[in-house]
Amino acid sequence: MDDWDLVIFKTPNKKAVRNRFRLTEKTMTAAGQHGKATVLEDENGKEWLLKTFANIIDFELKEIQDLEVDLKESPEDSRDRMHLWRTFNELTASRLGRRLHLNVPEAIIVCSQQIADHPLKQTSTLPLGDVIVLDEDEEGETAEEYYQYSERETYTLETSAKFEQILASKSGRGDPSVVLAILLEKIPNTINLDEFLDSYKDLDEAFHTVQQIDDGYTLLPFDVWLNDPDRNAGNYLVQFDEAKQAEKIWGIDYEMWALGSDIWMEEDEITKGRSYLTAIIHPKSDIFDPRVNQTVYRIRSLSDEELSAMTQTPQLACKFFEHHINTKNLDPEERIKLKQLETNLEDFLIESRPRSDKLSDILVRQIGFPDDFES
Repeated sequence: MDDWDLVIFKTPNKKAVRNRFRLTEKTMTAAGQHGKATVLEDENGKEWLLKTFANIIDFELKEIQDLEVDLKESPEDSRDRMHLWRTFNELTASRLGRRLHLNVPEAIIVCSQQIADHPLKQTSTLPLGDVIVLDEDEEGETAEEYYQYSERETYTLETSAKFEQILASKSGRGDPSVVLAILLEKIPNTINLDEFLDSYKDLDEAFHTVQQIDDGYTLLPFDVWLNDPDRNAGNYLVQFDEAKQAEKIWGIDYEMWALGSDIWMEEDEITKGRSYLTAIIHPKSDIFDPRVNQTVYRIRSLSDEELSAMTQTPQLACKFFEHHINTKNLDPEERIKLKQLETNLEDFLIESRPRSDKLSDILVRQIGFPDDFES
């Protein structure tokens, strides 16, 4: 490890390094990017934020915390009891945003060394009660077959004792293995959108400044598609250039998407969605705005196969389940919840993206394809 606290390897055999990180003495406050976080620095001097999710397992019931919470009846439970869903939402949104050329930070799932070292290849099959058997002659599946490695990132990692201590301190149990975490790139020279607006004496002038930045318009369809009920002013960053002028808008904290009722991307939804950003830029935009429909077309261009791959969690998530089944923290049948969650995310993305016979065809008939649209 030398002086590194976290090393991520591209493959399980540790033949090639993907990233190296060291812990710094810095932390982010609740008002900072992504809320409270520990700051790491990579070998290029770039800072990353360690965002931890510890409340995943109900140790009394030996099951994963509820994946479904009624937001109307108990909104406070959504953050406290849905850590697994929030982890994968953040990861999937990062993959999607970057694929669509939007300003969304890169995200990498990390965990304890204990989880990374857990073997998944098994010579014995899983109990038949734990898997779906389509043929009576089948004997079940091995863990490797069950988790379908072909669609997953299979990177692994090594951690320092100091990194393990950080995870343990976040766990509430002194056990680093119960924590899943996400490393998020820290976007430099930014403040939250709410802080930016507060820095102006004239709110109309602040709105006008944001309305001059194209990134807000391109983010709108993405935010509406993901249907996140928590797209408040703190979920956006305003980035400044060297002259300290507002230059970019970044979308962050995509943890809660898909929890509300489905939003189909109809013509009247794109610029009037629940995203807080719409309150600022909607007066200057409409569905035929080329910046808006550029993202609409990019979303339309995603294949079902691409969306499926983006909802497949890394192999580390599979190891998390198997480690805690092996240590009796989870009942064996709980492993099905990982696949249920992935299927739910995939179904939501495929079913709720723009339909060619609706929004996209309206746009192409009225204004054609955006000039820089990549077919």
